[in-house]
Amino acid sequence: MSTNPRIDLLGLAELDSRLAPEGGFGFAELDSRLAPESIFPEHIALPDARSARIESRRAFVEMKQLFMRAVENLEHRKGAWLRAQVRAAEDPVDLWLLRGPLLATLREDDVATRTMRAALYRTLDRTFPEAFGSAEISALSTMRI
Repeated sequence: MSTNPRIDLLGLAELDSRLAPEGGFGFAELDSRLAPESIFPEHIALPDARSARIESRRAFVEMKQLFMRAVENLEHRKGAWLRAQVRAAEDPVDLWLLRGPLLATLREDDVATRTMRAALYRTLDRTFPEAFGSAEISALSTMRI
């Protein structure tokens, strides 16, 4: 047997350290030591975390649908690029990064474009209130804890 320390690439040593030593505990004591609360304390507040994730996802989907409506009628190459980028967005930050190019393409001064820009600004302000100095807490800020 080697005296060199073993490399644990999978992190199994940490899991083994949480198990009871062999023969040291009965089944009842072992069950209490391996209860999910003792091993995974972050899962104790699961219903609250789940509702926050659902609310965050709902806010993201609404924002992505608004971005999709904003880019659907853009006919130039930049419009095609924006449509592809918005479709590929998987996170609110992805849409946040696209706000500049999108708002730059919506510079026409007709009523529909002004209405769309106003809706985009309202959605961005609601989703990222700290970016615009708003004091209210957004639905997505709970996701970034």
